[in-house]
Amino acid sequence: MKNKISISIIFVILGILIILAPTVIFPVCPADMKMRCQYTKQAEIGIGILIAVLGAASFFFTEKVRAGISIAVAGIGALTIAIPTTLIGVCGSDMMACNNATRPLLVVLGVLTILVSVVNSVYLLKIKEV
Repeated sequence: MKNKISISIIFVILGILIILAPTVIFPVCPADMKMRCQYTKQAEIGIGILIAVLGAASFFFTEKVRAGISIAVAGIGALTIAIPTTLIGVCGSDMMACNNATRPLLVVLGVLTILVSVVNSVYLLKIKEV
């Protein structure tokens, strides 16, 4: 029961942090400037919402389903990293906050999401084997 509650809360918090990273914590360029960082922001908001929803949903399921959700969240965490680094990118200038602050924060949050998800899925799959 502790795992169910703690992992659900961690996923929701990670999802919220991914939403807040390009919008509040390290905001990207203004919306009137149609730059790559704006599209990255929109994509990361969607990813953050998805992680938060999956985290909230995982509270209501069995261990095997939660392990599957954790595996899915690990893949979504990889997308969290790929969007600002390779898929869409951010502004080309090193002086822009989106390049030197938002992108590294999103990479760190993506790595944390992957680590938590992988550890949780291994733990949940090992429970059923014992």
